[in-house]
Amino acid sequence: MPLTPAEKQKRYRERLKAADQTNVDAIERELLLEVERCERGELSDPERIALADKLADLAKDFLWRSRRLSQTAFKVRTGYDHPRQR
Repeated sequence: MPLTPAEKQKRYRERLKAADQTNVDAIERELLLEVERCERGELSDPERIALADKLADLAKDFLWRSRRLSQTAFKVRTGYDHPRQR
């Protein structure tokens, strides 16, 4: 039985979500491996600074993402926009 357009769209979105999660996890895992190298003293000063910048950027992205999700949860829970969005 062929899939309806809604079912196709749902599967497509699920695949995109899984790919996005995998990419974020892979990036974090790779950066943590670099941190281990840094702790063993295998990175030069410029490499350490570049790694610190990457980690700070990733942390900032996670913070923004968590804020958006928190605001969405507030809206779902209450039916209203988050007070800081008004």
